[in-house]
Amino acid sequence: MASMLLLFSGCMDISPLSPEMDQRINNQDGQIDDIRNNQNGVMAEIGKLQNKLDIQARDIGNLQSGLVNMSNQNSGVQILQGDGGLVTAFALATIAMLLIFHYRSKYKKSNQAATLLAQQVAMFEDVNLENEIFSAAMNTPVEEEVYHLITNHQRLRK
Repeated sequence: MASMLLLFSGCMDISPLSPEMDQRINNQDGQIDDIRNNQNGVMAEIGKLQNKLDIQARDIGNLQSGLVNMSNQNSGVQILQGDGGLVTAFALATIAMLLIFHYRSKYKKSNQAATLLAQQVAMFEDVNLENEIFSAAMNTPVEEEVYHLITNHQRLRK
């Protein structure tokens, strides 16, 4: 047993009052406070960087969702986009309305002229004139209309 005590005699002192167990931190000249201040500064900088990264991540997420929305919504050619497109559409609609009005008024005048001529031809009761008109209108797109106009006015006259 004495040999066992010799083995453990220099290894450690198990006494609770030994100086190794009762070490005090030497806080001379505020060295620990400086370390604590440095640690707080580093933590504040890390917090600022984390806030910046959170803002950038949010912005990137918004940008990506905006691009996804744009690609889903804009799936064709957009002609009437913006003020220029609306002005162009309005100008084209106005021109189309003017053209329709112009050709409609020409149609009415031509129809009145054809009706007047058919009345005069029917009034003369000249078979040669009617035959000449029918032969001139034959094989044209207006052949049927000429025939109906003259025959209608001949019926009305009788």
